[in-house]
Amino acid sequence: MSKKKYKKRHHSATVTAKRQLEQERIADEKDRSRKRMNPVARNILLADLVILALAAILEGNGLITPLVSGMVSIFGIVLLVIALWVQFGKKKDGGSGLGGPRL
Repeated sequence: MSKKKYKKRHHSATVTAKRQLEQERIADEKDRSRKRMNPVARNILLADLVILALAAILEGNGLITPLVSGMVSIFGIVLLVIALWVQFGKKKDGGSGLGGPRL
C-alpha cells in the first residue's frame, strides 16, 4: 500500500493580513466606544447651557432680577456637578470609573 503524505494547511499571507485588520478594527471600535461621552451627561450639560443662556438673556433685558439669575446660576452649577458624576462616577461594571482596570 502506498503511504499518503498529508500536508499541513498554511494560510496565505492575505488571509492572515485580513484577519489582523479585522481584529484591529474591532479593537479600534471598542476603544472609541469607551472614550465616547455618556449621552445622559451630554444632555444634562446641553440643558444646563440652555438654562444659563436663557437666564443671562432675561437678566440682560431686565425681565428677571440679579437674585433670580444668581439662583439659576447655582442651579446650573448643581447640574454641572451631576453631569460630571454621571460621566465619571462609579460605573455599573464594577470599575472605579476614573481610569481603573476594566474587565
